[in-house]
Amino acid sequence: MLLRRSAGRQIERPNSPAEWSALYPDRLESVSQIRSPIARTLIELTGSGDVMLETGCGNALLSAELALAGRVIELCDFSQEILDRAAGLFLRSSLPPPRLTLADITQPLPWDDGAVDWVWSSGVLEHWTDEELAPVVKEMARISRKGVISLVPNARSVFYRLGKHLMEDAGIWPYGRELPKATLAPIFQDAGLHSLREFTIVPEMGALLLRKTDPGVYALVSDWWRELPSGDPLLSDQGYLLVTIGLKSSA
Repeated sequence: MLLRRSAGRQIERPNSPAEWSALYPDRLESVSQIRSPIARTLIELTGSGDVMLETGCGNALLSAELALAGRVIELCDFSQEILDRAAGLFLRSSLPPPRLTLADITQPLPWDDGAVDWVWSSGVLEHWTDEELAPVVKEMARISRKGVISLVPNARSVFYRLGKHLMEDAGIWPYGRELPKATLAPIFQDAGLHSLREFTIVPEMGALLLRKTDPGVYALVSDWWRELPSGDPLLSDQGYLLVTIGLKSSA
């Protein structure tokens, strides 16, 4: 039976450094392998030695895996606690220490034009409306040499959307306002980026949120999803994450 109770929705709660810091466990597990399909995607899109600035670094696990692949890492977040934790993760993993910057990406960023090769984020830009994102992406484009990469929840991912809805109804949604996107291409274009590409990845992750409200339904959906043939059209746009990449003119 689905978990449903009237507990109020969390979708309008503003972003808070303290609340985001509390989402990540205190214990640090060292990073010694590239495990994440998200990190593998970023590695395919970039080159060894590229300076990659993660804006809104969260647990910094993805950036740690990028460091294993020879990327030079910079991290930005609006929480000093999150940045301190990220520094501890890199130290524990015997990785080169990243440059850390305390900054709010909704404000002008404290980097010169073209200061880093790539500016990227995963699970960040969905917290603002498209109108609010316009100046954010323009700043990301300004400080990049090669381009901007974004990964956000995909508005077309049916099981992600259902799981999110059920968690909000149950009052257990922890991520505040999250606005999944069908495309970010117009915003990237307005920021002066070109050669835009968009595609979705990790379709198997779309159903994970169902596990929070009904483990039985999650098991059923997961089993069915794994049995879909590789050429099934559902797999073409049901990835949990929408990847948007835009290049600078000089890239």
